[in-house]
Amino acid sequence: MKKSNRLQRIADLSETAEQLAAQALARASEEVERLERQLRDLESYRDEYLRPLRETGGDGLGAYQAQKLRLFVGKIEEALALLRKKRDLAEKQRDHERHLWMEQKRRALMTNKVAERARVEEEAMAERALQREIDDRPRRV
Repeated sequence: MKKSNRLQRIADLSETAEQLAAQALARASEEVERLERQLRDLESYRDEYLRPLRETGGDGLGAYQAQKLRLFVGKIEEALALLRKKRDLAEKQRDHERHLWMEQKRRALMTNKVAERARVEEEAMAERALQREIDDRPRRV
């Protein structure tokens, strides 16, 4: 097997690794987006519960109802804090996946260049050998 063929196989494997890294990056990005949507939805839900309290300044709510509302909103705040932590971890994972993908992309480009250079060198060598053969024909006759 020619050197260029061996190198092209390595380049193909590098491209496959780059594609897998790109897919992992896409999944990580989708996870961040999903968590962002959940955060927005939960914040909106919390704000809906707090809107009447803000508009009336708490008038019309009994002590028991105000306490229940504070506890409920407190649970929502705890859930929001947990979601923010998950989102932050997902963002770190996405950044890590982006770094891996960029590294794989660099490797794939580099191995493709090396394989192409080897193919060009082999073609040039074959052309020179053919030219020598053509040049040597008149001497043999």
